[in-house]
Amino acid sequence: MRVSHASAMFFLAALSSITFGQTHNPNLAGTQISVQVRYPSSSTGPQGASVMLEGEGAGIVAQGQTDGMGKAMFHPPALGRYVISVRYPGFEPASEHVDMTFSPTAHVTIILKQIPGVVDSTMPPEGPAAGIPGVPPNALKEFEKGQELLKENGDAKGSISHLRKAIELYKPFSQAYMVLGLVYLGQRNWQDAQKTFDQAVHVDPNSAGNHLGLGAAYNGQKNFEAAEKELKRGLEINPHAVEGEYELAKTYWAAGRWEDAQSHTEKALSLRSDFAPAHVLLGNVLLRKGDTNGALSQFKEYLRLDPQGPMAEQTRTLVAKIEKALASAQ
Repeated sequence: MRVSHASAMFFLAALSSITFGQTHNPNLAGTQISVQVRYPSSSTGPQGASVMLEGEGAGIVAQGQTDGMGKAMFHPPALGRYVISVRYPGFEPASEHVDMTFSPTAHVTIILKQIPGVVDSTMPPEGPAAGIPGVPPNALKEFEKGQELLKENGDAKGSISHLRKAIELYKPFSQAYMVLGLVYLGQRNWQDAQKTFDQAVHVDPNSAGNHLGLGAAYNGQKNFEAAEKELKRGLEINPHAVEGEYELAKTYWAAGRWEDAQSHTEKALSLRSDFAPAHVLLGNVLLRKGDTNGALSQFKEYLRLDPQGPMAEQTRTLVAKIEKALASAQ
């Protein structure tokens, strides 16, 4: 079975939010807490702030870092009460309680409070146009319009136009390069995606998302050696990037390196057990290695997690064939 590349919106969420949970409740596949960390007097926050999800009385459930917009996302294992804690140098530790007793989704905004006497050079100036530190208001407006068209209308063409304009107005606009590259990935326009992420890496070589996006673009062009290099670099920067582990596993699968593919798929699932497409890839690897029962278990887990997913029809067909073969062998 061929493992398809992610859509633009899936990959956008994957790279721009660092998410990883420890367990999965079969009745709560849609649990989600979106977190927005903000500077005072700004709509965005710092990249790389430490964010932790704790269950009340249950300890740490998951942890991660904010993206370039100050956002993060978690997938709690069950309904209940949680605490989101944020730490970032130069600011006081902050936390918010989240009650998910009756709802599978929640949104939390945490506004940072600067420690008196400590100056943070990354904090934007006050004012409605501050937005992202250093980005001119006209470029920020184009960027936000591009994101809006993509998220609300799925208008890739219109989004590309605004994102390109944002970059034209502000050349070192790292976030705009990333989102533009993700749109190209969603279109399977591998060459433009590669060019865009190349520029993104040049602007911000310390962004895990930029390297992971470039690796995905190389994967799409079957340049597995270059893909491996970029994906490994992205995972060095952020070793908890579930989607990075999965993308690297796909690189090794396509290159016929089954053991490496299995290792990185299992790492992805250890970070987030409800990451459905990784179960298909692991099933493929196990099937290739002759572990039919293990493969069957992984395929069934994918169908349980994402019964209407993009690989569901193929997976159901494969499950039926495996079950028929196992029954005949008895």
